[in-house]
Amino acid sequence: MSEILLEVKDLKKYFPVKGGMFSSGKGWVHAVDGISLTVERGETFGLVGESGCGKSSLSRVILGLVKKDSGEVLYKGQEVSTMNRSQRSRMRMVFQNPFASLNPKEKVFDTIAEPYRIAGGYSRQQIQEEVMKLLDLVGLSRGYATRYPHEFSGGQRQRIGIARALAMDPEFIICDEPVSALDVSIQAQILNLLRDIQKDMGLTYVFISHNLGVIKYVSDRIAVMYLGKIVEIAKAPDLYAAPSHPYTQALLSAIPGAAESLNIERVLLKDDIPSPVNPPAGCRFCTRCLYAKENCFREEPVMQQVGDGHYAACHLLGKGAEG
Repeated sequence: MSEILLEVKDLKKYFPVKGGMFSSGKGWVHAVDGISLTVERGETFGLVGESGCGKSSLSRVILGLVKKDSGEVLYKGQEVSTMNRSQRSRMRMVFQNPFASLNPKEKVFDTIAEPYRIAGGYSRQQIQEEVMKLLDLVGLSRGYATRYPHEFSGGQRQRIGIARALAMDPEFIICDEPVSALDVSIQAQILNLLRDIQKDMGLTYVFISHNLGVIKYVSDRIAVMYLGKIVEIAKAPDLYAAPSHPYTQALLSAIPGAAESLNIERVLLKDDIPSPVNPPAGCRFCTRCLYAKENCFREEPVMQQVGDGHYAACHLLGKGAEG
């Protein structure tokens, strides 16, 4: 039996937005709107979706960086919001923009050493040893410890960010678009580094990306997110071999050559993404779905099992283009 490391139950987070110049009302961005999922120890759980679907908001709520409105986030059975600093140190994040996430006024050594200093109980010699070991682990020269972030390339800065995330021996790391700001030639190096570190340290990842190629390469299981909702969850090979939700089919069909290899039609989505302030009442995807029926606009679909470990939320399951 696999151990469930993280369990999210009906999680919600809405952000307030003020009305415009001609409106005095206030609305709410439905960033995370009733999400449930589990992450098993040692796996890489991929989270994919278009920009603005709520992926990053979900990650920050999971780590307790943003307060949830309702629902539960359980890490090894304990509610994250009740965990102390020491317990939370086992959960870390690698951020999207390696330059913005590093303090430009801090040397690399101080950036990586900060978690140890905050935790306390480490001598200067112990901190020195830990920082040097982490630089070795991410493939950086120990001499880089005395330099500043602006002296490095994007790939090197992301290695520094990874080293910082690995301080204090975490168990669980959320990688929030960790290669999207990097040159394509560097992306594979960072992805391989993350996979090697995971294997060596027994880490568990939630890997967030809008790039389906990247998600396929790193993930054991994948959740597809749209407008604050999870619409499909499956093992990575199953999702790419037999996508069940029309939104997943549309995403995959957009990959060059994928429509032919997956034997699915190229799907050109109609209309724009609805506002997360006023999402559709039924299925979130109904306004853009080519197969939507009347009940899709009225009733929200529930997750249904369509295969071994494969779930999707759609009223038209099994019909797809034939619906």
